[in-house]
Amino acid sequence: MIIRITTAKFFLFLFALLFSCTNSDKKNNESSEGITKLDARGFQSKAAETPDAVILDVRTPGELSEGIINGAVNIDFKDPSFGEKISSLDKDKSYFLYCLSGKRSSDAATQMESLGFNKIYTLDGGLKNWNAEGLETVKP
Repeated sequence: MIIRITTAKFFLFLFALLFSCTNSDKKNNESSEGITKLDARGFQSKAAETPDAVILDVRTPGELSEGIINGAVNIDFKDPSFGEKISSLDKDKSYFLYCLSGKRSSDAATQMESLGFNKIYTLDGGLKNWNAEGLETVKP
C-alpha cells in the first residue's frame, strides 16, 4: 500500500505534531521567562527558603491596615512613581509580589520583568487566597 502525501500536508502534519508535544500543563504554578505564579503555601515556603527574598506588597497604603505578610515592603502599584521605585531595586534579588486578588501583582511582575528582573514570584489569588488558607498576616 502506497500513501501519497503532498509537501503541504507533510508540513501541516509536522506542525500539528510539534504543537501537540508541547507541555501546556504547568501544574501548581505557571511561569513565563522570569515570573512564577505560586499558590499561597508554595509562595510562603519558596519565600522562606530563598535567602535573598524580598516580599513586595503592591497594594495601596489604605489597604495595608487589613494586614500584611510578615516582612513585606510596600510599593504601591497605583503610585505614579511605581516604575521609578522598582527600577531602583536590586535586579539580582528574588521578589515575591502580592496584592489583594493577584491582578496588580501580576501587572507589577510583568513591568518588573520588562525592566530586567528575572526572579519574580506572584501570589496566585493574592491575599484572598492567603487568608483562605489560614496563613498569618500581621498589622503594620
